[in-house]
Amino acid sequence: MPKLTPLQWLLFAILMLFYGFAVFALTRDYYLRHPPRPVAAAPASGHGTASTTAPSTFIQREVAGMGAPTVPLTSTDKAQLNDAGDQLFGQRRYQEAIPYYRRALELDPADADASNDLGLALFYTGQSAAALEILRAGAERAPDFQRIWLTLGFVSAGAGDKTGARAALEKARALGPDNPVGQEAQRQLDRL
Repeated sequence: MPKLTPLQWLLFAILMLFYGFAVFALTRDYYLRHPPRPVAAAPASGHGTASTTAPSTFIQREVAGMGAPTVPLTSTDKAQLNDAGDQLFGQRRYQEAIPYYRRALELDPADADASNDLGLALFYTGQSAAALEILRAGAERAPDFQRIWLTLGFVSAGAGDKTGARAALEKARALGPDNPVGQEAQRQLDRL
C-alpha cells in the first residue's frame, strides 16, 4: 500500500467531502422533482396487484396551506367540504379526508367528483370493497365523468378484478383518448 503525504490525505478528504455532497445534492434534487406516490396500505386486500401509477395526479388540486382544514364537518357548503377533503388528500392524510368527502356526498349524492375522491381515499386506507362500491355508484350516476372511470379501473386492478379494471379503463380511454386522463387510462391498460 502506498504511503500518502499529509497533503495527499487532505486532498483525499476534500474529494470525499465533495463526493458525499454531490451524491446528497443529486438525490435530494431527484426526490424533489419526483415525489413518492401514495402506496396502498394493505396487500392482503388485493392492493399488491395494482399498477404503480395512481390516478391521484388527476384529483389533487392546489392545496393552500398545510394545516388542518378550518371547515367544520357540519358545513352545508359542498365546495368547501370538497376543498377540505382535497387539502387533506394532498397531504396524504386519506383517513382524515374521508369524512369531508362523505359529507359532501350527503349534501349532493350526484357529485361524481366527491365520489371519485372518496373512492380513492378509501382505497388508500385499505378499504377496497367500500371504494369499489362508491366508485361504481358514482360512475353509474355520472357515466360521462371520465376521471371516475380511470379511478374505478385503478382500484379494480388493485382489488384483483382485472376484467372490471379493463372495462373501466377502456371506458375512461373512450371518453377522451387524447387528454391526460385518457392517456393515463391507456398506460394502465398497457400494464394489465
